Amino acid sequence: MNASGIEMLKPLLPGLERVLEDQQVSEIMINGPHNVWIEKNGKLDSLSAPDLDSKALGRAAIHIARPLGLDPALSPLVDARLDDGSRVAICMPPASPIVAITLRRFGGRSFSTDDLVRQGVLAKEILNAAADTLRARRNILVSGGTGSGKTTLLNALIGLLPETERIITIEDVLELHIERSNCLRFEARGLKDTVTIRNLVRHALRHRPDHIVMGEVRGGEAADLLQALNTGHGGSLTTIHANCAQTALARLASCAAQASGRLPWSVTCRSIVDGVRMVVQMTRRRGLRFAEEALFVEGYDATTDCWDVKTIWRVQSLAVSTAG
Repeated sequence: MNASGIEMLKPLLPGLERVLEDQQVSEIMINGPHNVWIEKNGKLDSLSAPDLDSKALGRAAIHIARPLGLDPALSPLVDARLDDGSRVAICMPPASPIVAITLRRFGGRSFSTDDLVRQGVLAKEILNAAADTLRARRNILVSGGTGSGKTTLLNALIGLLPETERIITIEDVLELHIERSNCLRFEARGLKDTVTIRNLVRHALRHRPDHIVMGEVRGGEAADLLQALNTGHGGSLTTIHANCAQTALARLASCAAQASGRLPWSVTCRSIVDGVRMVVQMTRRRGLRFAEEALFVEGYDATTDCWDVKTIWRVQSLAVSTAG
């Protein structure tokens, strides 16, 4: 069960009505009573909120948590998805000395790859390489930090997949905007501990996917995903947190090793070479989000523990515009 949309927060958070309505505000961070920061067009600013006291924050937290069947007194950590796609994270005492609420807005509009090229987020060279990679039924890994635009790019790349082919998405919380009839969407959030992302990856294979789209790789599910990518589900997509494109490969290997620790490290890395053809690194810098680097994965040298890659594109300057 989801909490209501973002509009229901306005009466609960006095003084924040305007920013809750402002579609250009991507994140609202409440660090306790009267202490609010917002991100707008990639820039952080503090916001005066004299009426936002501890009682108001406590009421807001309870109002968000209850529709999810959660009691903040028993579960002080809450991660909720609102009906409009926005995300709310709540940390309450005793896990924190104050009530902290972070709201991340996901706009209702989806950007195509052409949109991202026009906005300077994606170089034409990267788009062409990605289209060729997916057309050849090879797989793409999108990497980057929090809020760098990974999900936006992932959603755009889905648009390059043939309309006639079946897609299954696996997400911790549903964030992708997909308008296709032959698409199944699996969500791990809210499930019991016995049903994990790994379970969903394995279960997805029983639903005859042509392409698997995983919202984000965080742990041992990487091993199951790699197995799927190497056994006939080409043209698939996923994201991972990393500081650069080559680091993303090492992170993916580390995640896979959590589930297959008995395999030699070199075997895991070679399975990545077989399973991942292209890596696109997203970044956020000076208020801008853009694809900073893209490369092809050519091989792995076990003697030096180094990846053999071919650079497709690397940003030389910040002469790009912000997306959306």
